[in-house]
Amino acid sequence: MSNFFSPISKDSYIFAKKGNPLFGTVQISGAKNMVTKIMTASLIATRGKLIIKNIPLIDEVFITLNLFDQLGVKYKINPDKSLEIEPGEFNSSRVRFATENESNRISLLLIVPIISRFGEAIVPRPGGCKIGKRKIDYHIKGLEAFGVKIMEKPGFLHMKLGKKGLRGSHFRLPFPSVGATENFIMAGVCAKGETIIDNCAVEPEIIELIKFLQNAGVEILIHGDRSIYIKGTNDIRLSEVVVIPDRVETISFAAAALSTKGDVFLRGARQDLMITSLGILEKMGAGIEVKEEGIRFFYKGPLKPVSVATDVYPGFPTDFQQPLGILLSQVKGRSLIHETIFEDRFGYLKVLNPLIVSGKRFVVGKTCPQGTRCRFWGKKRPHLSEIEGPVRFGEGQIYISDLRAGFALLNAACLSDGIKIYNLGLLFRGYENPVGKLKSLGANIELIR
Repeated sequence: MSNFFSPISKDSYIFAKKGNPLFGTVQISGAKNMVTKIMTASLIATRGKLIIKNIPLIDEVFITLNLFDQLGVKYKINPDKSLEIEPGEFNSSRVRFATENESNRISLLLIVPIISRFGEAIVPRPGGCKIGKRKIDYHIKGLEAFGVKIMEKPGFLHMKLGKKGLRGSHFRLPFPSVGATENFIMAGVCAKGETIIDNCAVEPEIIELIKFLQNAGVEILIHGDRSIYIKGTNDIRLSEVVVIPDRVETISFAAAALSTKGDVFLRGARQDLMITSLGILEKMGAGIEVKEEGIRFFYKGPLKPVSVATDVYPGFPTDFQQPLGILLSQVKGRSLIHETIFEDRFGYLKVLNPLIVSGKRFVVGKTCPQGTRCRFWGKKRPHLSEIEGPVRFGEGQIYISDLRAGFALLNAACLSDGIKIYNLGLLFRGYENPVGKLKSLGANIELIR
């Protein structure tokens, strides 16, 4: 089994407190939300070798490789942070998570590669971040449309193909789910005939998956109305792919720099992946300088409060609202964040409320802002936050509840009188060396193993 990259125990914690503003340069790692999807998509090929460059050394990659070990997939991680995968030796139809801490949603993306090869697949029910109900109904209904028979068992899913195998389908997603879109793209590639998927997610990482498949010989088109056309094929030609920079890591470090009134250059960050978020930060009065090598974020004066609603891409991404929430806690005035993607993603504000020693507590409400309606309207879900800054965080200890909240809590701790942060496994699943990177910028932070 592959070892996790982060050498932490259940008792490990991070201690951070307020120090100097963050200054310096950080290299942005490869995108978590792209690399694992390319890894799983490579398994639909029966021959050849894929080389993935610029992989982030994060636990999500190693969790996926642990699943590869069970399947018999050959791979090699090189010193230059490239990953070689040879799917031809793929020889098992069943996988499981070694521990509860490994549970994620990658298991759903292994269904098509496994079942298209063996006609049967047994995978664990997915886990992931605690940010509200993340049902797998979309996946089940869509895969059934492709001819997959699904039996839900306690703790796992048992799937079999009908006599006709995977067959092309015309399926409309009720909501532009990222994971379901990725799953159905792979199903369309492996199915006989043509597939049309309507109301798809179009995040940059999905576009990169489509580009990867096109380069592998798949006939696949994406239309402006969020529909994707795929012609099934069994002739997949693997070659080489470069992982794009992680846009969520970019906004995380940008928010940390601005909240400490610092000046940070994020090498590798790309403007085209950050259009909406850069617009929000500019509206707040942040200093932003786009260069060919990356993006500089710097404090140039008092920031202004804003009202933001998360949305499907190209709207303001839900993964960006947690870093933004901590930044807004340091801004004078009242800001609103309306979360329209996940029904319960303000847990990080709730755990920080008891640590506020100066300023107003965060308010998390269950109604939409006046004059607006989202898909949670009338359902009494905690999906609206009111943040009135500036606030000061005192001393205490907190536990990370989800991956993106992890870095937001690190940022809050770097503004505090001293906070210990536990449950670090979630943080290291998505961020490469976050403590080392923050420390290199001057943060007063330590990882205690």
